[in-house]
Amino acid sequence: MTSLLKTTIHFYIWAGIILFSALPFFCNDIISYYNFINILFFVSYIIILWCSIGKDNEYYSHGRLALTVFCYSIIFVFILLDASVYYSGDTYFWDYTDPYAYAQVDRIIVESETSFFDQPALIQKLWTWWDYQDWGASMTQSLFLNLIQSRYFLFISQTAVGAVSAMLMFSLGKKIMPPCYAYMAALSYSISSFSIFYYSSFRKEIFMVFIVTASFWAFYQYLTSKKRVFLILAFIITFFMIFFRGAVAGLMLIGMMSYFGGRKLNKNNAGPVALTVLAVLAVASPILLAKLSSFADELSRNENYVDTTTFGIVTSTIGVLIGPFPQLLQVGVTKMSQLPWYGPGLLLKFILFLTFWNGFVLCLKKWEVTILPLFVFTTLEMLALAIMNDGLELRKAMPHISTFYMAAFWFISKYDERAEEEQCAPALYPLPKVKPERVLFGTALFVIFATFAWDTMR
Repeated sequence: MTSLLKTTIHFYIWAGIILFSALPFFCNDIISYYNFINILFFVSYIIILWCSIGKDNEYYSHGRLALTVFCYSIIFVFILLDASVYYSGDTYFWDYTDPYAYAQVDRIIVESETSFFDQPALIQKLWTWWDYQDWGASMTQSLFLNLIQSRYFLFISQTAVGAVSAMLMFSLGKKIMPPCYAYMAALSYSISSFSIFYYSSFRKEIFMVFIVTASFWAFYQYLTSKKRVFLILAFIITFFMIFFRGAVAGLMLIGMMSYFGGRKLNKNNAGPVALTVLAVLAVASPILLAKLSSFADELSRNENYVDTTTFGIVTSTIGVLIGPFPQLLQVGVTKMSQLPWYGPGLLLKFILFLTFWNGFVLCLKKWEVTILPLFVFTTLEMLALAIMNDGLELRKAMPHISTFYMAAFWFISKYDERAEEEQCAPALYPLPKVKPERVLFGTALFVIFATFAWDTMR
């Protein structure tokens, strides 16, 4: 019986081939260096993923994973940097907002003759000029730049951080699923085109992903060993997220605490707990609606905000729940952007939405408390982005995409395990009475048409 893991990768390959074959007819310059990189991203990605399936357990090792992620990624990091210099003359990817500002702060810190912490005037200046949630980026980047004052060394260092995050994902994943699935979850996320883009960027997302992965790794170490030192370590690592994006730190803590709450919840007290939650929501809803209304008004006045129409809000919400939608090629004459370089990786993430939400249903139905923290954190961050109408901005979604992959591949492993035991394909939501292969085929068609429409009509 064909496994869901192979079927998912198979659908990804064919969806990509169809889209990359059709979209060139809508490109003004398909042979551009820009689009050539994206096609190279896709072809190399599918080769590595396909060649990594179906091996013996000895094949799936931390060393192989780290070496694959680092070597593959560093090649594309320098290809992207070369493209940025080719098109814009520098390595900022046409983005002179946060990355440019981080670089300026890094230069101040690194070129100072004394330690940063021995310069109260500089600290006070940065405190007033720079939001504390951006301190993490400059502090972390400056650590590497103090070793070697080269921007290219920083990109190499960020790629190394990505490889370490991949090993932590793999180690965490092996505690909740077989090695093959844990390896594929870590590999497919860590060498995705959007991850590689952030390895080659002056942004803070790679360090945020590391914190999320490391904190949940420490938490799951605690669950398996029962050593409180790992629980304390998880909380300490989570604390550092405050200097990157404070709200995410709170969501991470809620996710971890859901495990302890889930253990106390059973059939006897589920009803009262649910009623209590509904009562709290009913009392808080007027306050929440007033806050959201005020927030929407503020967004509508913000010149950087894209769309506050009903269509824009609905698209953003759908984007965060099942997307973001991938843009695979630079179509038409528009200003250069990073969006197409996210596309090949996001296409797989788009296809995985069915397995993630099936996993969410399975987690609640079987009350799988062990996997609950990953689902709680991921869905809460999705909800927060939907409320803020930020579902189409990838950098805001990066903290939970790594946990999304682990949760999605957890369900795939459970599905394949049950299919092997029962010698038949289990049902899939939201159409449990429809044959699973038809649900999967329909999902693949939806992904193809939605991606094609997004790429050609946006």
